[in-house]
Amino acid sequence: MLDHNLLNRKMLLLKGYIADIEPLVVKISPDFKMSKDDMQLTERRFQLVVDTMSDINIHLIKEGNLGDPDDIQSTFKILGSVGVLEKEFADKIAPIVGVRNMIVHQYEKLDSEMFLRNLKHNADDFKKYFVQVGEYIKNH
Repeated sequence: MLDHNLLNRKMLLLKGYIADIEPLVVKISPDFKMSKDDMQLTERRFQLVVDTMSDINIHLIKEGNLGDPDDIQSTFKILGSVGVLEKEFADKIAPIVGVRNMIVHQYEKLDSEMFLRNLKHNADDFKKYFVQVGEYIKNH
């Protein structure tokens, strides 16, 4: 059974984190460079967005008996396969978990230019996720 209080708190946090990262996305220069301080702040805010989305995904999947994810990235794909998210969108956004892991665990050196380029071009995906998941929560 979905815990609407938990989901509403997580969605409120997500809304705030999305709002927090937006001014940083605007600051990304045309050559995809950023000051060290802004870069670290952008990475941290990106992590918070992805972590919160992942928490929401896990709750929806577990409490809705929607399947068994292999990993956090697959939670997006499960939500796409059951209609919580549009399937193509779920496939597109799922790899953000790997980027988050590179930032947090330093698995490999993050390509800052690629990270900033992708963030600049895909930042609206966070809002799209928020809307799609919000609709699902409201209707269930």
